[in-house]
Amino acid sequence: MGKLVVFGGSGGLGSKLVGGLNKDYDVIPLSSKDVDVTNFDEVKDFFSNNEVESVLNLSGYNHNMILHKYTKDKSIEVKKQIEINIEGNLNILANCLPSMRENKYGRIILISSILSSKPVVGTSVYSGCKAFIDNLVKTCTIENVRYGITCNSIQLGYFDGGMTYEIPKSIRDNFEKTIPLKRWGKIIELENTIRYLLSTEYVSGTSLKVNGGLDF
Repeated sequence: MGKLVVFGGSGGLGSKLVGGLNKDYDVIPLSSKDVDVTNFDEVKDFFSNNEVESVLNLSGYNHNMILHKYTKDKSIEVKKQIEINIEGNLNILANCLPSMRENKYGRIILISSILSSKPVVGTSVYSGCKAFIDNLVKTCTIENVRYGITCNSIQLGYFDGGMTYEIPKSIRDNFEKTIPLKRWGKIIELENTIRYLLSTEYVSGTSLKVNGGLDF
């Protein structure tokens, strides 16, 4: 049973996932107070002091904004999305890969979103960040798969937890009706997807769509 570090492990999705994953993995759940993924040195210190076989990054940040209403005073929200959703993933990869390459083994899972391939009004920056992640895992795979390291992303649809509940209820109810399965994703379904990626070496550089058929 290898060590699995879960960044964002105390959030809405993370706290629900950790309990189930603990059955088969030695999980290290981290909140932003434990390790700030936007701080390169903090991330480096963690991996310098903890040898882990697998990494799951659930950390993320979204701030909806209509493009033609973007103003200078909103730039702080844009920067925060880029820092957490893009720089955070880069910091994690840069610091977990050296030991994984040395050990000839590693499993990395980054969290993308259905918005990467099917954006909606007001999500331009967030959607762009998630599309970056989907391409980042491809490059990471090209560079590292020969060392026994896999890197994949999960394009999350709307799940029973996490950012789904940051959406106003009236809008959330309308979203649910558009899902072919007519329900939110279950945590166990996400957990099963994570287990699959952690256990399957021949899947790397891909973005798994887990969205109840919403893309079709």
